[in-house]
Amino acid sequence: MRLAETARPDRMAVQHYNIRRPDGTFEERHWRPLSVPVSGPGGEVVSLIHYVEDVTDEVVGARTAKTALTASEARYRAIVESSVDYAMIATDLDGTVTTWNTGAEHVLDWTAAEMVGRNADRFFTPEDRIARIPQQEMHGALTEGRGADERWHLRKGGERFWASGEMMPLRDEDGAVVAFLKILRDRTRQRETEMALERQGALLRTVTDHVSEAVLRLDPDGTIQFANPAAERLFGWPAEDLRGRNFHDTVHHSHQDGRPFPAGDCVFVRALRNGTRVASEPAVFFRRDGSPVPVECSSVPFRLGEEAAGAVMTVTDATERRRAREQQQVVNRELSHRMKNVLAVVQAIAAQTMRNAADLASASEALAARLVALGRAHDILLDEATDGAEMHALTAAAVGLYDNRLPGRFALDGPALAVGEAATVSLTLVLHELATNAAKYGALSTAEGSVSIACTVTRDGLEPTFRLTWTERGGPPVLPPTRKGFGSRLIARGLSGGSVGRVETTYEPGGLACVLTAPLAEVEER
Repeated sequence: MRLAETARPDRMAVQHYNIRRPDGTFEERHWRPLSVPVSGPGGEVVSLIHYVEDVTDEVVGARTAKTALTASEARYRAIVESSVDYAMIATDLDGTVTTWNTGAEHVLDWTAAEMVGRNADRFFTPEDRIARIPQQEMHGALTEGRGADERWHLRKGGERFWASGEMMPLRDEDGAVVAFLKILRDRTRQRETEMALERQGALLRTVTDHVSEAVLRLDPDGTIQFANPAAERLFGWPAEDLRGRNFHDTVHHSHQDGRPFPAGDCVFVRALRNGTRVASEPAVFFRRDGSPVPVECSSVPFRLGEEAAGAVMTVTDATERRRAREQQQVVNRELSHRMKNVLAVVQAIAAQTMRNAADLASASEALAARLVALGRAHDILLDEATDGAEMHALTAAAVGLYDNRLPGRFALDGPALAVGEAATVSLTLVLHELATNAAKYGALSTAEGSVSIACTVTRDGLEPTFRLTWTERGGPPVLPPTRKGFGSRLIARGLSGGSVGRVETTYEPGGLACVLTAPLAEVEER
């Protein structure tokens, strides 16, 4: 009837009509009928041509595809809904939520009913909403294929949590972006751990940045992973250039004499391989410019779980320590030399004092006084920054025993003059003997007597001459001694046992006068 009325071809719905096979079973078939009218001279429909097209493959294929799509969608929904640790949120192009999975409910606390139809910026922090971070994520997903998401977010109750995830665009069959998929995971605990490690790392850097020792962290094969500022100063390499370089090849590649140093012979490399520690090991490392530097190095291994993770090395520049040790050895040798000299002088003083003593009591008194004078001479030598003494200090110390008993009886005059070690001992003993004699027989034995000590340097000849003048006044008349004891002989010997210079002693009515002269170089000789 429809063809008669329209006189147009008519396509019928696909017909399901199975056909019988020769074995008696039926085979599924689908047919698409098409009727085409045939018109007569007057335009009336006089007959029909009926076509039938077998579309079984098309129908079965479509049905299979639909079944597969249904199964795929079911699997997708099952995966999405079972991912309770991941918030999977689909939004339209305006950011309105269209899908809110179980994971989103678990992570963000809102239900799907509360969020579907609402804008996704609801779980962003206020400061991120002001900064338009949600829009920036969508822009990144559109232009770069993804929008990174590593920041603080909000749960339903306002609690903040650290989320890690990304936003991706969803496209239709033609490739047009029709929606966005945002995936989030709560990583608050990991973030707090990372921040704690960062704080510990900052504290460690604060410590290592301010210690004087070079600190290196090595991985198991000896590659430098960390170097502090002291390592930069010690080795001359910027820290960033040290990182990634092999420790042995960089600073311990040679012996001090220039011979190559194989890594297998290096105690630090062996300790690193074996996971053992090294404590205060002396070595010679090399700076960037090739210059050697003596060091003391310690290496402590560390592990991550059961696995060896490398070692931490501390390196101390031993240059100053070695120099101080060498200087101490020089001082010790000099001290030993001085002690031998002192003991020799003490032995001579003791022997001569006892030989010339009238009795044991007077000998003990004289010996004690002479040893005190000798001790004062050495006190001056030890107190001075140089190897000698200063003439004023020497004179004051030599007569100090009597100056303390008889204050104001000595007058010291002369320029500041450095006196060498040997001259210090000789002059101290000479002045002590002169003061002792003055106290016993000369000007210091009376109430009005005094002593004048004058020191001068004359430069009339080829070389400067030192002159020390001892003058007594106000004492009793003095006469030359009838017998010369050790003190008199000591005075007469002057400097260096009388080999250089001379001593002139005169016994005048007003008191003793003694003039000691010597080349200035002899007095100043160290």
